[in-house]
Amino acid sequence: MSRTVQDDRPRTAGWVRVRLTAPQDPRGPRGVTLTEGELVLRADRVAVDEGALVFLCSDEVVFQLDRRYFRSMAWFVDRPTFAEWLRSRRKQFPNSHTRWSTEEREQLAKELSGGHNWQKIADVHGRTVHAVQREAVKDGLVTADAFPRPGIV
Repeated sequence: MSRTVQDDRPRTAGWVRVRLTAPQDPRGPRGVTLTEGELVLRADRVAVDEGALVFLCSDEVVFQLDRRYFRSMAWFVDRPTFAEWLRSRRKQFPNSHTRWSTEEREQLAKELSGGHNWQKIADVHGRTVHAVQREAVKDGLVTADAFPRPGIV
């Protein structure tokens, strides 16, 4: 006999978007030059603690940010939950956030050796171009240097 469990949790969550800026010393960890960026995370409040912003969700710390990196912040009350976001994302990319099978990896290697372009490969696999490129790097089919990340010099 199966039971249906009623999930009464709200379908929306408190989210915050934090705009980041590089501190006075632009050299970051491991020699990476820091630039401006954006961080979006789930939180319902923020506390200030000795030079750091502490983001909390249900009284648990979810992230700490050195205030030197802080530029601005905006709150979202009705942002969709991850499950809702994933359902909508899978309408466009059916295999989004699913594991790659051995067969799918073998097919990726054949497609790359056959000279297919990234968009065509992504469409066949039901994934984003970035996801396909990331898997190709992970499998050693191409080097990460082939895909420069924006904002990193």
